[in-house]
Amino acid sequence: MFEVRLQAWRAGARRAPWACALLALPAAAQAQLPPAVAMPPVVVSATGFAQPLADALPSVSVIDHAQIVASGATHVDTLLQQVAGVQLATNGGPGQSSNVFVRGFGGTDVLVLLDGVPLNAQDSTGVAYLYNLDAAQIQRIEVIRGDVSAIYGSGAIGGVVLITTRDGGPRAALSLRAGSHGSFGASAEATQHFGALTVHGGASRTTSQGISAVNPAQYPEANPNANGVRSDSANLALRMALDGGGAVGLRVLRSEGRVSYDSTTYAAPTDTNLSDITQQLVQLYAQRRLAAGWSSHLSVSQQQTSDAFTNYSAFGFADSYRTRVQQLQWRNVVDLARGWKATAGLEAQRQRVDSATGSISTHTRDAQALFAGVDGSLGANQWQLNVRDDFIGGYGAHATGYLGYGRLLGGGYKLIADWSSAFAAAPLGYLYAPYYGNAALQPEQAHSVEGGLQWSGGGWLLRGTLFQTRLAQQWQYDYVSSQFQNIAASRTRGVELRAQGGWRGWHVQGNVTLQQPVQLDAGGQPTLQRRARRLANLDVERRIGVLDAGASVHASSARWDVDGNDAHVDLGGYTTLDVHVGGPLGDDWGWNLQLRNALNKRYQTVWGYNRDPFGVYLTLNWQLPGA
Repeated sequence: MFEVRLQAWRAGARRAPWACALLALPAAAQAQLPPAVAMPPVVVSATGFAQPLADALPSVSVIDHAQIVASGATHVDTLLQQVAGVQLATNGGPGQSSNVFVRGFGGTDVLVLLDGVPLNAQDSTGVAYLYNLDAAQIQRIEVIRGDVSAIYGSGAIGGVVLITTRDGGPRAALSLRAGSHGSFGASAEATQHFGALTVHGGASRTTSQGISAVNPAQYPEANPNANGVRSDSANLALRMALDGGGAVGLRVLRSEGRVSYDSTTYAAPTDTNLSDITQQLVQLYAQRRLAAGWSSHLSVSQQQTSDAFTNYSAFGFADSYRTRVQQLQWRNVVDLARGWKATAGLEAQRQRVDSATGSISTHTRDAQALFAGVDGSLGANQWQLNVRDDFIGGYGAHATGYLGYGRLLGGGYKLIADWSSAFAAAPLGYLYAPYYGNAALQPEQAHSVEGGLQWSGGGWLLRGTLFQTRLAQQWQYDYVSSQFQNIAASRTRGVELRAQGGWRGWHVQGNVTLQQPVQLDAGGQPTLQRRARRLANLDVERRIGVLDAGASVHASSARWDVDGNDAHVDLGGYTTLDVHVGGPLGDDWGWNLQLRNALNKRYQTVWGYNRDPFGVYLTLNWQLPGA
C-alpha cells in the first residue's frame, strides 16, 4: 500500500517541480547531519500537556511569536497560509471575510480555540472570524491536522487551531508600520513584575485603504471603490505565581474590526456595505500541583462575537448576530510510572445566539463533556489513547476516540499510525435562522486513518504522512427545501510532507500536501469547491552580518468555483513570493522591510474577488533598553 502511495506522490511531483525541490532539500540536509538529538519545539495540542514536537503522534505545526513578527501579517488568518494542509479562500484582501480549510475541510469542520475557548460563532456561518483577530496580540498558534474530537470535542473534523494570546514580553516595546494601499499600523506592549505578580498589556491599531474586494470586470454591478479596513485590539494578562509552581490569573482580549466590503447580489456600483465585528474574551484560571505528579488546571471563561453589517443602497438594510460561549473547564495531568502520563477532566458550556435587529430569536443550549487520555512508551513502542463523551442539548451523547501508535526504528526514525473519530454539532444559527435554518439537522460524523514515517535529528524534523478522512451526514444547503440538510458526504485523502530545521546558517521550513478532497455524491465533480489538490510552502531565513533576511513561497494548484451565473469556472494555480530584510538601528531601534507578493501575481481564491497585488511595507521597532 505504501508503495502505491509513493508512486502516486512521484506522479504528482512530476507535475509540480517545486515539490521535488522541497523534498530534495531536507534529504540533502539529512545526509550531512549528526546523529539524532531532541527537537527543541514544544507542543501542547496533541495530548493536552507539553511535549517535544518530535514526540507528537498527531500531525502538528507551530507558529511561534518570532515567526508572527517576521511574517508581517496583520490578521491571524494570513498567518496560517504557510502551514501544511491549510488553505484560505478570501473575499478580497487582508481583513476581508475568509474561510480556512485544513486538509480540505473548512468552516464548521475546523475548530478554533482562543486560550482554550471555542471561537467558532454560533451564528449562521459557524466559522471563527480569524480575519478580525489582530496578530499583534497573539503569542503562538498550533495547528493539529485530522479529526481529534476525542481531545477537543465537536467540530474537530478537519483539524484544530489553538491560539494563545500574549501574557508576557519586554518591559516596553513599540512598533510602527506603514506601506502600500494606505496601510498604517501601530502596536505597543509592556510587562511589569510586582513580586509574584506579572502584569502584561498590549494594544494595536491597523488601518488600510485596501483594494477593491471585487473585480469589476467580473462583477460590473459591484462598487469598484477600494474597500478599507480598520482594526483595534487590546489585551491584558495578570498572573500571580503561587508557592509550589502554581498560578492564578486573568486574561482579557478585545478586538474590534470595521471593513468595507462588496456585495455581488442585487448590487449597484454606488452601494456601500460595512461590517463591524467585535470579539472579546474574559478568562479566570488557576493551576496547581495537587500532589506529587498531579497538576490541575481550572478555568472559567466567556467568549463573545458580535457581527453587525449595514447595506447603504436603494434597498438598504441592517442586520446583526451576537453569539456567546460560557465555559468551565477542569483538566488534570497525572504522571504515571515509567514516564507515562494520564489526562482527565470535564468541560461545561452554555452556548447562545441572538440578534439586536431581531433577525433571529434568542436560543441557548448546554453542552457537557468528560474526557480522558493516556500517553507513554513500552520499549520502542509509543502509545496514545484518548476518549471523550460529549452531551449536547438536543443531540444527546456522542463518544469519540483517538488511538495513536509510534514505533522507534533507530537512527532517529519513527513509524506512526493512528485512527480517530469525530463529530460536529450544528451551530445554533444552522438550526434556528429564519427561512433556511433546520432544527432537525443531525451531527456530522467522521472517521480518519493516518500512517507516516518521521525522522528527527541534528535540529531537523522530517515527516511524511498518508491520511484519509471520511465525513458522513454532511450539511449542505438544499435548493428544493430551501434549508440546510444532511444530504452530503465527502472524503479527503492524500500525502503530506514536512521538513524544518537548520543547515549551514539557514533556517528552513517547508511542506507539500497532495490531496483529493471529493464530494462522494457530487455527480462526477473531481474535488470539493475551492479546494486545491496540491499545496506547497517554503520559508527560508538567514542572518547576513547584522541583517536578518528571509523569503516565503506559497504555491497552490488550480481549483474550481462558480461564477455569477452559477456556472463552473476554473481558478488557476498560482505561486506567490514574500521577501523581508531587517536589522538594528542602534541599541534600541530596529527596522524591517517587506515585499508582499513580490512578483505581483494576480490570482483569486474566490471567483471574482481580488487578492492583494505587490506591496511594500516598512516597520520600525523599539524596545526599552535592558528589557
